[in-house]
Amino acid sequence: MQIKTYLSQKKPLFFMYLVGIFLFITLLSFGTYRYFLDGKVSQLAWTESEMLSRSASVVNREMGYIKRVTMLLRNSVTARLAPQQSTQSQNAPFPDDWKAQVAEEFRYFAQTSDLISQVRWISLDGRELVRVNAQAGLVSRVPEEHLQNKSNRDYVKNAPKEANQEVYISPLDLNIENQEIVRPFQPTVRGAIRMAGEISGILVVNYDLTQLFELMSSLSSDDVSLEILDANGYWVLAADKRLEWGAILHPNDARFNIKSYFPAIWQEMNNIQGLERFFQDNRLWSLFELHIDGDDSESQGVPHASSLYLVAQSNANALTVWQRTLIMRIIGIASLCFLVIAWLVWRQVAAQFETYRLLKLVKQEKDQAEQMNQSLNVANQKLIDLQDELVETSKLSSLGLMVAGLAHEMHTPLGGVRMALSSCKVWLDKEASSLSQKTNEGVFNSLAIAEKNLSRALDVVSSFKRIVSDRTAQEMQTFYLHDVANDIAFTYKPTLKKRSDIMLKLEVPDNIQMLGYPGILSQIFQNLIDNALEHGFQRLDKGEIKLEATEKNGNLELVLSDNGRGIAPEMQKRIFEPFATTGRSKKHTGLGLHLVSQWVNKLMQGRVEVKSEVGVGTTFTLTIPLQQKIVEEES
Repeated sequence: MQIKTYLSQKKPLFFMYLVGIFLFITLLSFGTYRYFLDGKVSQLAWTESEMLSRSASVVNREMGYIKRVTMLLRNSVTARLAPQQSTQSQNAPFPDDWKAQVAEEFRYFAQTSDLISQVRWISLDGRELVRVNAQAGLVSRVPEEHLQNKSNRDYVKNAPKEANQEVYISPLDLNIENQEIVRPFQPTVRGAIRMAGEISGILVVNYDLTQLFELMSSLSSDDVSLEILDANGYWVLAADKRLEWGAILHPNDARFNIKSYFPAIWQEMNNIQGLERFFQDNRLWSLFELHIDGDDSESQGVPHASSLYLVAQSNANALTVWQRTLIMRIIGIASLCFLVIAWLVWRQVAAQFETYRLLKLVKQEKDQAEQMNQSLNVANQKLIDLQDELVETSKLSSLGLMVAGLAHEMHTPLGGVRMALSSCKVWLDKEASSLSQKTNEGVFNSLAIAEKNLSRALDVVSSFKRIVSDRTAQEMQTFYLHDVANDIAFTYKPTLKKRSDIMLKLEVPDNIQMLGYPGILSQIFQNLIDNALEHGFQRLDKGEIKLEATEKNGNLELVLSDNGRGIAPEMQKRIFEPFATTGRSKKHTGLGLHLVSQWVNKLMQGRVEVKSEVGVGTTFTLTIPLQQKIVEEES
């Protein structure tokens, strides 16, 4: 039992340490994982860059060799025919056997290079004049009846127009003979150069790049594979051999185009500039655009017709396996470290447990003392509030009795004056014949004025008596809100005459009937209006105080607003607290709004809200039930 209690007491502290250790080891493990992953990606990036660099270097070297061989063959053919022409006139025709001599020269060159698969002399209109084939070490001249018209081929259309050192390299494709693709596939490019002389034409040499492609395929490894795509996104060299040469074998099948598999990669390839690298689909891609003709600009009206895209991509499966292995190792090491550190922390917690227990007891005693102090403060505050309410009630009661007595005393002589005026009017009616018309008019006018002012005086006394009787009465009554509002407005007429720049505006319908405390409601109106006059407006300010009343769902909604100076934000938080005031220097007690809050919230079971903005004004919103219930005092 003691061991169980011992463990339960140490559990929260130990758990807190474990959470901290777990977070630390987790962050450290994540950082370690990112470090090794970045290292792996950097290694793949270096491998791919090296692969693309070697591939581009091999292709450029091969294309340079092709251009040199093509120019050398053109010069050799020119040299063979030149001696025979030198013994004749300048405009003499070629000898009859010039084709045989050219074919002999072609045969010689085809035997000297394994790359050459075909050599042709083509007229400017695209007709083959001489063609020599070289296949598997066998060199043969094609009979003239088998020669073809190649006018629709790009190497005829784009061949150089002048007999200079320029060599046109055609886009990469497969070797095609008699409309049939030669198998096994022979990746082929064609070098075309212009021939000068009486029989001008185009010298075209087909170069078989099978060995080049085998070399580039050998550059791929288990981690990184090298692929080649043409300018339209079709694979020329692919890790999946079924996708190769899709542009020729399946020209209208989108399954053989990278757009269908990796549209984002194709988008990047269209915007490539130099060597580009990015990570997608859990593999690192490196892209490089290569022009096999060695010219990066648009030539012959065909922009980038001979472009190839060298693509090096990491093996996604291999990288995934490597990541899983790394994660498992990190998790294993992290778990071991976590267990060791947790054991050490447990020992430390056990060693210091007694100290923690004593500190906990001290803290408990301190908390109890603070709670008792807080309870005393709350009780003291309630006592002060009760005293304030008793003082305010006593003041209102004394003032009510005084005003009630004064109103009663004034009402008796004013009633006598009214009787005297009535008797005087009757007596004057009897004696009207003996007085002049002017005297009668003057006396009757004076009596009318006196009676009118007497009625006003009696109304004032009645209003005071009603207000005082309502406020001193604590029993619920049925009343009309319009009467209470008008009585309050009436009492403020003298005050507002002295402050003529401030207007009190009432929008209270005369059909709102309530069951409640009219005196308390009158006192609430007075406190809110006094607060607006004293704090919302200063001596020379102009403005308006507006009281609006509406019925909503069995409740009375009172809105008293002013466009005065507003209430500071820090004051709004404590405006309903007792003794909270900004007019302490003017002997304000700060109980007015506190009493309003007490009356509305506790006595009338409603709620009061305030919204204010400095320099704009203040709005008090009171929501009170139309049919109030008697609140039972708490025992």
